[in-house]
Amino acid sequence: MFILIILCIICNIVPMIILPIFYGAIPNDVPAFVDFFGNTIVSMEKSYLSILRLPIMGLLLSIICIIMYKINLSGENGKFNKIIWSIAAFIGSLKMGITSMEILFYENMEIINIFRIIITVLVIIGIMVLVYALIKMYKNKIPIEEYKIGIKNNSIKIIGILCIYIIIVFMPMYIK
Repeated sequence: MFILIILCIICNIVPMIILPIFYGAIPNDVPAFVDFFGNTIVSMEKSYLSILRLPIMGLLLSIICIIMYKINLSGENGKFNKIIWSIAAFIGSLKMGITSMEILFYENMEIINIFRIIITVLVIIGIMVLVYALIKMYKNKIPIEEYKIGIKNNSIKIIGILCIYIIIVFMPMYIK
């Protein structure tokens, strides 16, 4: 579980290093929103913020998952809670990291399609593991009161991070 948190941090940091290094190779218009087929719906002018948008979003999601990971639950549920949130953090950071790297290959749809297949397979595997862990946690009768206390103690952090995340998600619609 802790290994997944380390991998999550790596998946968040690598694009933040690589994308600025290859800044010159990135097109002047960066896709902000794409449809399922990879067609750009909304684009942004290239800037450090626009190329680092997805890795920042991945980092914010990871922080929320790590906060939830640290909630102490009794018995087996504590173990499953850590499994659930470490997997969620890893999936989110991996998806955002790989997706953010697509802009380096935006002219080559074959590579982009390989990226998307890898992402889809990994997310499906991750979701299956998450469902398994949630079922195990449910069968052990989730201690809802313990969970509520953990969320309440971290609510200001979680709400603040979610607000920043939402601003970054919708930013391309208002910045031209």
